[in-house]
Amino acid sequence: MSPQKSFPLNKPLRETIYADLKRQILSGRLLPGSRLIESTLADQLQVSRTVIREVIKQLEMEGLVKIIPYKGTEVTRFSLEDIAEIYDIQAALEGMAAGLAVKRMSKEEIRDLRIIQQRLHKALQKNPEEWQKINVIFHQFFIGRCGNQRLQSLIKNQRDYFARYWRIILSIPGQREKNTEDHEKILMAVENDDSLKVRLAMEEHILHAAQNLRQFLADNVFLI
Repeated sequence: MSPQKSFPLNKPLRETIYADLKRQILSGRLLPGSRLIESTLADQLQVSRTVIREVIKQLEMEGLVKIIPYKGTEVTRFSLEDIAEIYDIQAALEGMAAGLAVKRMSKEEIRDLRIIQQRLHKALQKNPEEWQKINVIFHQFFIGRCGNQRLQSLIKNQRDYFARYWRIILSIPGQREKNTEDHEKILMAVENDDSLKVRLAMEEHILHAAQNLRQFLADNVFLI
């Protein structure tokens, strides 16, 4: 948190601070195990410790922070079981969306998807944040065209927690290259108009990322 951060006045202060802290946790800017010190946050944000305490309590109810008696509050560390569950769900949801989307794509849209994939290849030479922006566009291309609003809503809700891991995934050597290669397999299935292969390729892509993440974190201090 930057010192003396200012917030918009059109929202209740507590709600705004809660949203900001949650966003930092889910984006990975606040890493697992990071300490949240009430007095420090209150001074930085120029609010009472009561407000900070209420925000922390809400974050604890969502499982994003853990209050440790006599020690304080820290951002919840990763659990291998949680990762497996989150990625299993994400793979099923995005796989379904991709399979539905390919049935609705025009030739022009498929060409647009190929252009996104080309941008992704070029972004491998840039910083991980730039690559990730294009990666999100690639995935959203399918989600936005699946034609199922309930499925889109489920994915949106799930991605809040799914996104928490992206910074660590992108720090795994070779992971961006592997993900880009997986995208190529998905795109080839799209160009062959094979909705089942698209669905399975998307599921496999996400589950591969989960497997690599779990292996990377197996001996990491970020775990519970």
